[in-house]
Amino acid sequence: MSIELKIYDNGDHTCLVWLPADGKPIPNCRGFAIRRLRKGGEEYLHGFVGFSDADKLDPANPWKFPVQRFMWWDYGVTPGDVVQYSVVPVVGPNKDQLALDTNNASAVTPEMTITGQFTPHLSAYFNKGIVAAQWVSRALDAAPKGSKIKELVAESGNPLRNALSGLLRPQILSLLADTKKKNGKIFAALYELNDPELIPALVAFGKDCNLLLGNGAFKGNNPPDNDENSAVRAQLKGKINLFDRIVTLGHFAHNKFVVFCDSNGTPQQVLTGSTNWTTSGLCTQANNALIISDANIARNFLDAWNRLKAAGNDYTPALVQGNSTASASPIDGCKVTPWFVKTSAAQDLQYARKLINAAKEGILFLFFNPGTFQQDPTHWTLLQNILERHNQQGSNYNPNLYFRGVVNQDIPQLTKPGAPQTGQKQPDAALDPTTAVQNPVTLFNNAIEPPLRLSHDVLVPRNIKEQFDTWEQELLGASMVNIHSKVIVLDPFGENPVVMTGSHNLGFKASNANDDNLVIIEGNAPLAAAYAINIIAIYQTYRWNSYVEAHRKDPKVWHGLVDNDQWQAGYLTGDELAELKFWLGDEAAEAAVAAAATGPVVVSAPTAPLTAPSPVRQRAHAVSTRAAHGAKARG
Repeated sequence: MSIELKIYDNGDHTCLVWLPADGKPIPNCRGFAIRRLRKGGEEYLHGFVGFSDADKLDPANPWKFPVQRFMWWDYGVTPGDVVQYSVVPVVGPNKDQLALDTNNASAVTPEMTITGQFTPHLSAYFNKGIVAAQWVSRALDAAPKGSKIKELVAESGNPLRNALSGLLRPQILSLLADTKKKNGKIFAALYELNDPELIPALVAFGKDCNLLLGNGAFKGNNPPDNDENSAVRAQLKGKINLFDRIVTLGHFAHNKFVVFCDSNGTPQQVLTGSTNWTTSGLCTQANNALIISDANIARNFLDAWNRLKAAGNDYTPALVQGNSTASASPIDGCKVTPWFVKTSAAQDLQYARKLINAAKEGILFLFFNPGTFQQDPTHWTLLQNILERHNQQGSNYNPNLYFRGVVNQDIPQLTKPGAPQTGQKQPDAALDPTTAVQNPVTLFNNAIEPPLRLSHDVLVPRNIKEQFDTWEQELLGASMVNIHSKVIVLDPFGENPVVMTGSHNLGFKASNANDDNLVIIEGNAPLAAAYAINIIAIYQTYRWNSYVEAHRKDPKVWHGLVDNDQWQAGYLTGDELAELKFWLGDEAAEAAVAAAATGPVVVSAPTAPLTAPSPVRQRAHAVSTRAAHGAKARG
């Protein structure tokens, strides 16, 4: 018996995925222990539950809390670490007589250096956010009960702030510091700004900082309601080159990018992504940053910045015309196309739709607020285009197409059944915390299962709720913004992997009315896999939280690990096996998915309203992850 093991890295964590090479259950296997080698030492990663609620972890033998699944994440790594792994079956006749079956362990993987630099000129970084899994919730125990999260994450150097901001905050600060040290100049276009470290870093540039500051999530067309950033705008005037972009209702100056230039003002690299330059953007919402170190792409962004500056507070014909075509650049063997909006006819979405319709193996996604359900296909959100791939009546229907995704919005006819009620105020992301949202997050699975709509109760680990009594009202408001990333990944392990990300909410409203950017990277497998890992980790964290909450309400739901080897059966057949093979990049994955798709297609078709779903079956251990920036071992 041998085990095929692959390890992948996205800078924030590693991901392990494995299978017995013969595809058969391992006799007497009670789970797996994960052996990690680092800095000349070794240690075992363990699961977080035992075989019953009464079981306690033995620190001397952590492998006795095995992992009853075929995927796992290691959040205990940091950039620069050099790591190796092996997966070891934990076997025995029962839970009290367990042993490590080292003879049948996987081979040790080659050394891997943890980094967010996936190819020489492209890198990506992620934070943790309040979606954080159990390891983050345990790290919060040091904070006094009753503390206010909003205050803690606004304190420079606070451990909670540092933990939740992940690699995003230090990477942004490092880019700013490095450019300042070289007497460089920066050109930024920002939607919101209030972070206590980022503001001084901008001010340090003096007049070498050129900031086009939007009016954020404003509430009206007249002062003071027309500018969320009025306080920081007053603070910055005279200290940097500050340019106002005060758009009117129906629009958002929504960019979050910075162009880094040399001392002569020549563009060198650009930072973009979903991260607002606020304490919530860095710490409490799941976000990403994409860094492109290429003069041509940086010039594209600087040109877009200059178009916005010239437009003042308006959407001039010159601005729209300049945005309506895109220039692609070859970088690290892949194709990078930056789009800027507002466009004249949603050319950015047209380009993206062609790629979505061409996906052959799988689609993964994170959406914040793509917009409302639209009947006209030219006005569809990209979420509708994705769901159309599982619509039996659609021209691009593919029942074998794997997808997983998270939408942080309650959208009639897309994430929930039924049309909007006439005259009822509709939720509009975090921009309107006065509108209650019953199910703020929806998980999308394959065509075999309907979307899983999550309530507020399952969005974070329970001890966060208990320790921070007012966390929901204080920090997130009624609309519960946990996922702020806007990302689509196509065929991450296929011939043409694609990543779409930026500030763009991936819908017609953004394309037709906002300042935004959407970067589409084609052919960069390491980057696609890194984003895929981030998406599936968020997806599975929510799946797990929903199961834990169900167990809390009804202890009969689940009592711990299974004390026999039958737990493997659910993973080694049907859709679960197809998912594992997808993440392993197995050539047989497509056939396996086809064999598994025996049930009716129930995921919504975007050409028709979402119908009321049947109950979603719960699984204690439905986990999957993989990335092309990694190592492989078999043994």
